Amino acid sequence: MSEQIELSFDIEATTEVDASPDEVYRVVSDITRMGEWSPECTGGEWLRGQPGAAGSRFHGHNRAGGETWTTECEVVAAVPGREFAWAVLTYARSPEVSVWSFAIEPDGDGCVLTQRYRMQEPPARFASFMRGMDADQAAALGAKRRAMLEDAMSRTVAGIKAAVED
Repeated sequence: MSEQIELSFDIEATTEVDASPDEVYRVVSDITRMGEWSPECTGGEWLRGQPGAAGSRFHGHNRAGGETWTTECEVVAAVPGREFAWAVLTYARSPEVSVWSFAIEPDGDGCVLTQRYRMQEPPARFASFMRGMDADQAAALGAKRRAMLEDAMSRTVAGIKAAVED
């Protein structure tokens, strides 16, 4: 297999929510609660800066397939009622490499919530693991990870919807 691992994601999950954009924003911008609805993120804590404000940093704790890990992240967009996004800094060469976001669009009396994940290159430890595989194995692993993320994101937006509408 070549030294450079070609693996990137640009995936999203969307749901309609019977709540105001501001109510939804308050929930998605509180990373300490993420473990309540995400099957992979178990929660987080603020490290520095004003919680939820652009430029603030936090640790995100994650679990999948028997593995646990923590990432350091920085809020890169914080527009109340509209958008909340963070870049994963731990494994990336630059903040644009791995970005998670929530977009909130008004829709009648409620809103549409979209979670998006854009990863331009895999984390170094994932790429290192894939280097020992042939191209078919690496492609299969990438497809499996994508499917896991798509499922997790669908479950996350459904969980946020349930929490906000409750």
